Amino acid sequence: MTSNRDILLIQATRRGNLAKVSDLLAQGIPGNARDPNDTSALMYASQGGHAEIVRILLKHGADVNHRKHPGGLTALMLAASLDRLEIVRLLLAAGAEVNQVNHDGTPALMIAAYKGHLEVVRALVEAGASLDRTDKDGDTAINLAIARGHNEIVRFLLDRSPAIPDGNGAILAAIEASNLDALKLLIERGVNVNLRTESGETPLIVAVEKGHAPTIDILLDGGADPEVTTSEGETALTIAAAEGHAEIVRRLLAAGVNVNHANESGETALHLATIEGRFEIVRDLLQAGAEIDKPNEFGDTPSILAIVQGQEAIVAELLQHGADPNYANGKENLLTLAIGRGSEKICRILLSSGANPNQFYPDGKTLLMKVCEQDNHVVARDLVEAGADVNARDSGGATALMWASHRGSTGAVKVLLESPDIHLNDRNQGGLTALMLARLNHYTSIATLLENAGAIE
Repeated sequence: MTSNRDILLIQATRRGNLAKVSDLLAQGIPGNARDPNDTSALMYASQGGHAEIVRILLKHGADVNHRKHPGGLTALMLAASLDRLEIVRLLLAAGAEVNQVNHDGTPALMIAAYKGHLEVVRALVEAGASLDRTDKDGDTAINLAIARGHNEIVRFLLDRSPAIPDGNGAILAAIEASNLDALKLLIERGVNVNLRTESGETPLIVAVEKGHAPTIDILLDGGADPEVTTSEGETALTIAAAEGHAEIVRRLLAAGVNVNHANESGETALHLATIEGRFEIVRDLLQAGAEIDKPNEFGDTPSILAIVQGQEAIVAELLQHGADPNYANGKENLLTLAIGRGSEKICRILLSSGANPNQFYPDGKTLLMKVCEQDNHVVARDLVEAGADVNARDSGGATALMWASHRGSTGAVKVLLESPDIHLNDRNQGGLTALMLARLNHYTSIATLLENAGAIE
């Protein structure tokens, strides 16, 4: 229980009043006085930088290792945190436990390293501070210094460590903080750059995910394996491609990585860059020799994925580098895929790159029939201009003109009538012409167009 006399000593200590503190101690007030918050006079003196008061309190029985509750702080931790070097030395000389920890498992050394107090760090290490102790987050003093960019402390601690404690953690701390100097220093000291984290990632994978290109160079120069894979079969390249880190992709390609490595889903860097719409990376991968029509486990090539995602520029780039414009995944080909998604520009790109305009759907309809049904006159015109057979028949004997007339697709009918090869009066297996179908469905304007073009029943 705190007495009034204890409070007087605490107040004098906090004010730095050496004479008053001396007088109160001479009256018999114990040097180990604490306030209601369990903070001792010695703690206040250490925190305030009152070295002479620290000396006199220690002479009068102050507990140098008292831990404040809650929190578990000691006078040494407070002095270390505030760079009170003289007081740190006084406390250590008085028997302060250098490796005592607070409730987070943090000793004075970690606190000083985090704050960047080199001389305090030196004093603590010389007094026997443990370099490999970890706090509740698994950090060491070196890791904390790295994270805060205190590289003089990093170098000092490494010089005092026969073996680098938690080398992988130190590397990761340097990567997370983009602390290139510390990273180089760790590699120079022999830290294994290919150690894996608990989740199976190497430092290179972590650096790629962070997207810091200079870090990649240092790791590669330090012996990092660029082909190492994660548990999902991802490499540094596939991750960089998916995340859009173009500069890292270029650096990995320059290092000679396998551009065609596929993950567990059969997807290469080219697949992943395409899915995410990373045009610049797609171009770089193609120039590096990426296999352009490699299917993933679902049979999808980069071209298919580009069409699904509506990536017009990527579709064009893939075709320019030799992608097969007629590639089919089962019953679906690139043109049917583009038509199904209403991608007029992509249809035009495919046709200009040599896609066959006379392909059939599984139901026997041609591409031209399908777009005429939908009255997509833009794609219908492109198909006709690319050489689509305007008179081809489906299994029921119907032509594109019949389907357009049956569906009321006025725009498509106009496009078809422009063709000098159109057969106006062909009949389907039911004996019906395009004009009959238009009249049966009450599309009078289409019937008029057909009659004016010379159609008869």
